Amino acid sequence: MFSSSVLRSPAFRRSTTLLTVAISANAWVANNAFAISARRAIAPATRTTLAEAAPSFSSSAEFGANEGARHGACGRAFYPRDVYYDAEAKSKLEELRALRRDEIADGGGAASGGGNKTNTNSTTLGVLKESGGKYSGTLTLIGYKGGPLESQINQDRAVVLSPFVVGNKKDTDGAGGSDNDSDSVDNNSNKLIGCFDGHARLGEVVSDYVVKELPKLLASKLDKIQPKSNYTDQVSQAITETFVEMDRTAPAEISGGCTATIVLQKGSRLYVANAGDSRSFVVVYRAKAKTAEVVYISREDKPSLPDERERVEKAGGKVLLPPTGTSRVLYTDPESGLTSGLAMSRSIGDWEVGKFGVIPDPIIDTIDIDEVVEQHSGGSEDDVCIFAVSATDGCMDYTNPEGVAAVLARSMYEDESPHLLTAMEQIIYTAAAGWERAKRGTYRDDIAISVCAIRIPPSLLQGR
Repeated sequence: MFSSSVLRSPAFRRSTTLLTVAISANAWVANNAFAISARRAIAPATRTTLAEAAPSFSSSAEFGANEGARHGACGRAFYPRDVYYDAEAKSKLEELRALRRDEIADGGGAASGGGNKTNTNSTTLGVLKESGGKYSGTLTLIGYKGGPLESQINQDRAVVLSPFVVGNKKDTDGAGGSDNDSDSVDNNSNKLIGCFDGHARLGEVVSDYVVKELPKLLASKLDKIQPKSNYTDQVSQAITETFVEMDRTAPAEISGGCTATIVLQKGSRLYVANAGDSRSFVVVYRAKAKTAEVVYISREDKPSLPDERERVEKAGGKVLLPPTGTSRVLYTDPESGLTSGLAMSRSIGDWEVGKFGVIPDPIIDTIDIDEVVEQHSGGSEDDVCIFAVSATDGCMDYTNPEGVAAVLARSMYEDESPHLLTAMEQIIYTAAAGWERAKRGTYRDDIAISVCAIRIPPSLLQGR
């Protein structure tokens, strides 16, 4: 809880300055042009964006604060905490910034750096256990969209499930794993990450429903698939059916909708599914050369795209194509009776505009992990690491995938770099700084990001 007097106090100004110094001091940030001023990202906007009360949505509270990753029918789940408004998470993140990743214990209580050694002096993740570890995690920052400060609602939702358990096939699908909270990587395990950006009034109700129900529904559909020659097509069909059923059952009777972008690892394949303008991308990191390359990124489903515009117009919809700004599908808001515009051509919910060609069906692409490894190792020693990222447009509008990839890669695969959660915090503040520069404190979108390591080469996996 922050009052305006606190936000203008010398102590607050010193704290934001220390954040800038702590982050900018790291060479890994400077080398990737990610040094930012947290004071500029947050403090100048506090006159109009910081509520005196806690945000009305605390990302992880309902999932069991301070209990670590949740274990359920679908496996171990991480949910985001707010990097700035969640006092406990903010305090722990401040503590982690000064440490290397190998100085921070994982959920199981051991800090490892090149070996399974327990550092009795290591710092634990504390409340952040529920949001991630060294190889996977998710964080968020509530936005400001006008109106009373205390009424701000975070409509973004995110999740990481690692492992993602499908039925009881823990051994054959690689979806097993220990029941403790230690964050390790099994190259063959099923994993699922996703971000869901709610929009319009009650959009947070829809996104909250989807983040909770989509993994369960998808797992149930995948469990029914029989191994056949067209297995990949069956998985893609299960994903499409899941998105469509989420749309049909979403609590969107009055208003609201959300994007949905996910990355599913099923054995040696990745399935990237996207509906809306959130994005997912896949990164290859070469451990020896210390280079990161974005090898795939999902598209933003915008009404201006020729195929999307054609579908909308065939359904009787109208697409607004302004000289500047984003294209929109026009519709009449059922509550206000006014003309509104949806800035995407695919989404879950949004039933009113769904009458005009906005659909929940995702664009799905598959990636063969073995082929990616072969293409990038080039017959040399295997040092190919792979990880996946999902993020809302609040994050990606003012960052670029290549810079995000470079910062995250070092945090996951180089022991002397900062922790993954510190890297994600850095990216979120960078995005927030972009919103501050562009909107000068009058608007900031909600920001959410999820990250998960997909593969570590055997030569590096040993001892981690």
